[in-house]
Amino acid sequence: MQKYLGNNSNVMKQKNRALILNIIKDEGGISRAELSKRTGLSRGGITPIVNELLSMELIVETGVSVTDSGRRPIILELNADGCHAIAVDWTRKKYTAALVDFTGRIITREQYWFTDNDTLDHILKRLKESINNILCQSKAKRIAGIGVVAPGPLDIYKGVILSPPNFWGWLNIPIKQILENEFKLPVFVDNNANAYALAEKNYGKGRQYHNFIYVVVDEGIGAGIIIEDDLYRGKGGFGSEIGHISINMDGPKCECGNNGCIEIYATIPQIMRHVNNYTELGVLSSYLNIIRSRRLLRWDDILNGLKIEDPVCMNIIRKIAVYLGNVFVSLINVLEPEAIFIGSDIASAGKHLLEPIKEYLHDRTVTKDIHKTDLLLSDLEHGSLIGGAMLVLQSFIDSGNYGIFE
Repeated sequence: MQKYLGNNSNVMKQKNRALILNIIKDEGGISRAELSKRTGLSRGGITPIVNELLSMELIVETGVSVTDSGRRPIILELNADGCHAIAVDWTRKKYTAALVDFTGRIITREQYWFTDNDTLDHILKRLKESINNILCQSKAKRIAGIGVVAPGPLDIYKGVILSPPNFWGWLNIPIKQILENEFKLPVFVDNNANAYALAEKNYGKGRQYHNFIYVVVDEGIGAGIIIEDDLYRGKGGFGSEIGHISINMDGPKCECGNNGCIEIYATIPQIMRHVNNYTELGVLSSYLNIIRSRRLLRWDDILNGLKIEDPVCMNIIRKIAVYLGNVFVSLINVLEPEAIFIGSDIASAGKHLLEPIKEYLHDRTVTKDIHKTDLLLSDLEHGSLIGGAMLVLQSFIDSGNYGIFE
């Protein structure tokens, strides 16, 4: 993301275009006069750049705002149809491909659920077909690229899906090269936690925070970390693997080599494995025992149990809250974020998860008597897909070189 410092030099034309377009995106709407104040560029410097962006149909004039002086300046906003991205969310169960517009709205999407007989070659063939279908049906005049979101670990620079756990044995998939060769579009690759964080920062409650952590709990546990409005990735792109923070030094050995990682205890599959084992032995829950007598329990069963306040379901979520709270204490003490967002499947537990974590954090952080870190459930739908598109759209905006997409 561009920093808000402008320059009137012709040499800086592309940077100034990117600067102005970033501010318009971040503000959701802004006047020319306010752009001049924010960038330090003169009104004479702002006008030709804004006119260029209007002629490229990247922005639109949408109305007026009332100022203290009574003036009614025209507001500039992103043109939803000005640029699009293809987003691919590849999970352990399925992939979803979508066309996303310049304002983060999903226009169309296709899903494919994996079967036991699927091979990697077949999945890649189906994925190419899905993307091609979307491109053929699209009326978009400018598609800036493809953003692929997948479980880590990933090589985000080479665009390779390395060796995600429980990923059907598929390793070292050069997805960037495969899709670039097929579609002749730039391809960007990142993990799902980073994608969720980008979506939250640009289109959700995260817009009001400069520093926050987005925690994902589903088949794995990860985090997207926003520091001073930018995504933190670390030296090689592996800088937010919170699933491998140990909560039990004497616990079972994790695939990563550490002992007692939270991923061993608190992913959705691990939760359900333990619940099914416990109910097989018999627990004090007629609700769960009835279901377990017919089939294995599923995550939805736990969520439905929370609605009727089944005591065993409530205790399961409280235990998960303690596991997560243990990690959150470390994150807060090390990074001092303004907020932590909880997203993906675990967020469906709602207040039953949120309140016990808040209670756990209350007296356990260094800053407890100074300020509190906000703890929030993300309510942004399809965050991983939207974040995948944002990988493309942000790169497009930051380039300042919009003519190549004409």
